[in-house]
Order: sequence, then structure tokens, then C-alpha cells
Amino acid sequence: MLIAQYFYKPYLWLFLLIACFHQPAIAKHIIAAAELSGLFQHAANNKEQGVYYTLLSRALEDTQLNQKYIIEIMPMKRAKLEFLKDRVACYAPGEDTFDGSEGIALPNNILRSTPYNKALIKVVSNSPERIISNLGHINNSDIISIVRGVPSSRELNRIKEKAKIVIEVKSEMESLQLLLLGRVDLILAFYPDITFAYKELNIKAHLPYSDSYSPVEINDNIICHPRYKKDFEIINKKIAEYLHNGEMKILLNDYFMRS
Repeated sequence: MLIAQYFYKPYLWLFLLIACFHQPAIAKHIIAAAELSGLFQHAANNKEQGVYYTLLSRALEDTQLNQKYIIEIMPMKRAKLEFLKDRVACYAPGEDTFDGSEGIALPNNILRSTPYNKALIKVVSNSPERIISNLGHINNSDIISIVRGVPSSRELNRIKEKAKIVIEVKSEMESLQLLLLGRVDLILAFYPDITFAYKELNIKAHLPYSDSYSPVEINDNIICHPRYKKDFEIINKKIAEYLHNGEMKILLNDYFMRS
């Protein structure tokens, strides 16, 4: 009798209100983004930023899929592992960043979006008199730097084999600084990533490289596991729309490499 009287009092509404606020939040699916300067990165206040982060955030907002998905920026090695272990829904900037054993482990049935940008390795020098446009321009006395863990290719491996020393560094910023200081003769730099380093160093004119020579060329996109196909198709349609209407070039700005 006392219990019945209690629930007929105004306390019932307070009880129900508290119960509503204590309902567990529905976990969102994760899009694992590989940490890359200027593309996917953490700001000083640990907020996510970067042009690719802006692009995918915009696509999720425009499709209202931001209610179901969240972008989480991780070190590239971890982001790829999380996708291979099927612990996240999607991964960016795409399958071409998987190399060697990682590439072999990548499932064949993954969903692949329309590429939203290109990434190219350019052989950059600090002298306008030296433009590297083929393997023959690499000397066996050259000291070269490259960011650790970047995708490889047969041509890139041939460059490494021909050079005297190849130094692996943590970032395009570090690589560019070594070149400016004369510590290395050439750098194998990924565009558009190195654009961020130029901006940070307040250098407007990029150092010389050949427009026609790229030892590595990859497509940046988003890949997802098959069970997310319905949502993936909505995101892919939005990416294609951005490319068609010119929005992609605006969103990526100086980092836009697609012709």
C-alpha cells in the first residue's frame, strides 16, 4: 500500500526524469583516421582538425550520419590495425596506405569510395639547378630523407638502393627542415602532406621538384566494412557530389591534388 501511494505522488515524475537521463548513450560507429599533418591531426587543445577531417565531418553532417558515426584520429599504424581487426567501421585515407603484409591482410570485400584526392611523392631538392625527373638523376653520394612508414613502390625502392644514405624521419616537417639546413641532399616528400610543413615554417614558395616524376602515387579515399554498405553508399554519393560541384576543391584548398 505504501509503495502504491509513493508512485502516485509527484516523486514519480522526478524518478522517471532521472531514469531518462541515466539511459546509456548509443555508441557511435568509428571512422578511424590516420594522423597526418594538415589532413587529420590534433590541435594544441586536442581538438581534431585538418582538411580531410573537415571534409568527412561535412559529409557526415550533410547526410545526418553524424548521429551514427564519429571520426577518431589515431596514429596510422593503430588506425590500420583497428580496421584490419574489424573494430571500426571505416578507415581513411584509404587502402593505398596499406603496404606489404598490411596490404595482404586487407579483406577483398571492403567498400571503396570514390577517391577524393591524390597523394604523390616528389623528389625535392634545395637547388633550382637540380630537378630530379628520373632515377638516373639520383647519385650514389646522395643523402635522402623520407618519412617513416610511407607507402612504397618498386621505383621508390630503387631510389633508396641507389642513394648513399636514406634517413627515416617522423614527419614532413622534420624532413623539410633537414633539407633547408643542408643535412640532406634530397627529400622524398608526400604532397599534399608537406604543404602543412611549408605553412608552419611560413615558406610560401615550395622548393624545386619535377611535375612529371612521382615514384609513388596513391588515391586517398575512405574504405568501410561491407555491413555498413547502406551508410557507405550515402557518404560516397556525397563525396562524388563535392567533386562534381567544385566543393571538394574549396574544402581541401591548397591540399587539393586531383586534376
